[in-house]
Amino acid sequence: MKSAHSFAGLALIFTLFCSAILNAQDMTKVTTTEGQVFSTSAIRKSGNTLFIKVPADQGTGIVELGLPLSRIARVDFPEPSGLKLAVAAANVGDAPDVVLQTETNITTLSDLKDISGSWWPEVARLRLLALCSSGKDADASTLAQTIGLLNTPEAQSLARGGTLFGPLASSDLEAVIVGANAIPRLSGEQGAALAQLALGQALLLKKDYPGALRAFLTIKVFYPSLTLLQPAALFGAANAYAGMKDQKRALQSVVELQ
Repeated sequence: MKSAHSFAGLALIFTLFCSAILNAQDMTKVTTTEGQVFSTSAIRKSGNTLFIKVPADQGTGIVELGLPLSRIARVDFPEPSGLKLAVAAANVGDAPDVVLQTETNITTLSDLKDISGSWWPEVARLRLLALCSSGKDADASTLAQTIGLLNTPEAQSLARGGTLFGPLASSDLEAVIVGANAIPRLSGEQGAALAQLALGQALLLKKDYPGALRAFLTIKVFYPSLTLLQPAALFGAANAYAGMKDQKRALQSVVELQ
């Protein structure tokens, strides 16, 4: 039989092995345009320079190394805690939970949001959809403006649709209508779906029930994968049907919300 010391030794090795794996998963990998690869547990940005902490040349401590952003090819960040929970909530259309799960990361990841490989754009996308669906119009517009500072097609699309919730919050309904109508309804972009949600809400307030219904059903029919927007679209459709005195379809829309 193996001795107690043998089992204790195996347990220690296993613990160290697991710890090494966890530490590796927590590390950020920075790849430069010259092909150099650095692993670091601490990273920050100041101006146009990325600072990382790496072992000293002689292995006698840790030094902070500054790399110009122009030399950064990619940064592989560890997945932030809470993102899996946010994605799971998004998949079932639970907007309040997505707002909760992204609350911390939207701030802590912000300084590195424009670095290639950053998780901030995905966290911000989920949070924006959730804010719009939850009726947090002013917060949604503010976040959309920040997203718009990122120079990517997806970010620009989200910004165009998301910023329409600003005039919606201030009851400038005509501005919402004009802005939404300037965005192609069936482009397939997520910003277009956001624009239709804002348009539907504005037309509902103007008691243009057929127009509002068309906007809400556009989300339901043409953007079914955006599960975060479906509850708001169905609720809006129910109100539009009710405004048109179609109680049967209003009730059907409410049932679909269950």
